[in-house]
Amino acid sequence: MLRTLRNHTKVIMIIVILFFVASCFAGYGLYVRGGGEGEGMRDYPVAEIDGREVMRSALEQGAARLSEQYGANITSADIPMIRKAVIDNMAVDAELEKEIKTRKIEAPEAEIDEAYKRMMDSYPTREEFFAYMQRSGVTEKQMKDDIARQIRMQKLMESLGENVKVEDKEVTAFYDATKDFLYKQPAGIKANIATFRKQESAEAARKAIAAGAKWDDEIEKYRADVEMATPYDHPVILTDQMLQNELAAVKELPLNKVSPVEKANDPFVFIAINRGREAGRVLPFNEVSGDVRAAIRNQKMQAEQQKFFEELLARADVKILDPEIFPSEQAAAPASADVTAPAAETQPADQAEPASGDAQ
Repeated sequence: MLRTLRNHTKVIMIIVILFFVASCFAGYGLYVRGGGEGEGMRDYPVAEIDGREVMRSALEQGAARLSEQYGANITSADIPMIRKAVIDNMAVDAELEKEIKTRKIEAPEAEIDEAYKRMMDSYPTREEFFAYMQRSGVTEKQMKDDIARQIRMQKLMESLGENVKVEDKEVTAFYDATKDFLYKQPAGIKANIATFRKQESAEAARKAIAAGAKWDDEIEKYRADVEMATPYDHPVILTDQMLQNELAAVKELPLNKVSPVEKANDPFVFIAINRGREAGRVLPFNEVSGDVRAAIRNQKMQAEQQKFFEELLARADVKILDPEIFPSEQAAAPASADVTAPAAETQPADQAEPASGDAQ
């Protein structure tokens, strides 16, 4: 396992940065406020970043969170390398803050408020959202501060792609090389589907559609209670594998007839229209060229981001105060060499699936 960690240090760094820096919307990053894995141990400074002390408790908390990403394969021998990955992340994070200030990147209040509203809307009710905040010991100001930071970080990352270009010949070459496995659509049922937060809204929309109302009109009418929905002119393919469990009822629907309200994953319900059987096929270039271009641009963006992170880490002011809990210089040497390797093999955890523009 330790060899794996050494060979993929740059991957770890990307994953950690994305979790630490870009997870505000999910609930304040890996270093949760208060408590943690470091409780009960003697707390003391283990490193300094820009002259600021990093305490052992914070380090162990971050290491525990990162270890969770690797599951049961982590052993005690791997922990020093994981600690080093956490320190590297914290150093890069500090440099990112400096970069934001240098570039004078701001987060407008309107964007912060909109993101905050999206967070509230992700919960079934406002009461549940505020109960979550209370349980977490988080105030609205803290949450909005974290959102503002995330917005600034996102804008910084986006700025790295200003000079990224994708040539037409790259798009066609990538499609030709990958179409038989990345852009192959399996057999399934073409369907419109909409999930609702409220049973009564789903029932009302279903009744109206069954009586002849237009799908899109009814979805828009109950938009406040709709979790997701496909436009009528853009149905999705539900593969045979997907047509199991709660979606199994779609297989039995008469063509072009709206389904009864069916249970989805709690607390949602859904309605659907079976638009007909679709055979498996390779999606033609003109249907997916935009996705292919986005995939290539995404890969180039990852390379730019990796290079940027490496530069930030190289210039960071890091002083290790307790070298015994980190990898020895001999053990760390292969990892250090690998950090500067090309970034083509990296793949951030939060990117879309291949068909929507993420291909490796």
